[in-house]
Amino acid sequence: MKGNRAAVAAVVVVALVITGFWLFKRGGGTAAVDLIEQFQTAEKRPPGGTFEIIDAELDGVKHRAIFTLPETRIIWKLRVPDDAWLRLNVGMKPESWTKEGDGVLFHVGVSDGRSFDQLFIQHVNPYVNAGERRWIPVVVDLAPYAGEEISLIFNTNNSQPGKGDDDRNDLALWGAPTITTK
Repeated sequence: MKGNRAAVAAVVVVALVITGFWLFKRGGGTAAVDLIEQFQTAEKRPPGGTFEIIDAELDGVKHRAIFTLPETRIIWKLRVPDDAWLRLNVGMKPESWTKEGDGVLFHVGVSDGRSFDQLFIQHVNPYVNAGERRWIPVVVDLAPYAGEEISLIFNTNNSQPGKGDDDRNDLALWGAPTITTK
């Protein structure tokens, strides 16, 4: 009887080790690329634009974030890991919430140097929409680009298309941008 218990225990331990190794190898949802850590190597346009790493708290939730003004672009060149997801939050600084303006248009895309794919677009206007006085989570599947060298491009615009150029109180935040793997 004791021999059977020892054999079962050994099988369970081996199964747990194999499962742990498999989860570790697949990434287990861990951050593969922290874009804030790689911010210094990213290309910023325009070169003299406002780009600042800050700790930003929106509606009681704090994230390390990139503060920028609209009409800017941040470009990271990277190789996309297998099973990759882009995870980030978008929002606007609280001091913009009660001041007139028409919000910020956030968009993210991928370029391989030959073509551009729009992955995400979100207009945020906490002055008009009180429900946007918080971090807005964004999750984008990057699996179609696995193994490829790409440019990951974050853009901000000061208005929605066709709405004119109103840059009043457009204090854009890209919160906790990371590429994770499953």
